[in-house]
Amino acid sequence: MKIRLVLALLAATITPALAQSGPTEADQRQACMGDALRLCAAYVPDRAQIRNCMAAQRDQLSPQCRVVFDASSQASNPQRRAGSRAP
Repeated sequence: MKIRLVLALLAATITPALAQSGPTEADQRQACMGDALRLCAAYVPDRAQIRNCMAAQRDQLSPQCRVVFDASSQASNPQRRAGSRAP
């Protein structure tokens, strides 16, 4: 039951930011499930806290999950995608 809840929370947290392009929901789950359970299980079922927990521990994420977070960060920050800098 807890694994299903984490899967649903990860999908709901990561998918919107990557909806235009990037890994599929199944790819995201596969990449980050283990990290979410290992690093942030204490925050289930709070999606925002899971996302924040994983972002705060980015250096401890698996390489596959880190790619998902990098893609999410770029998707949510158009200036970063365009290569421009904030004033």
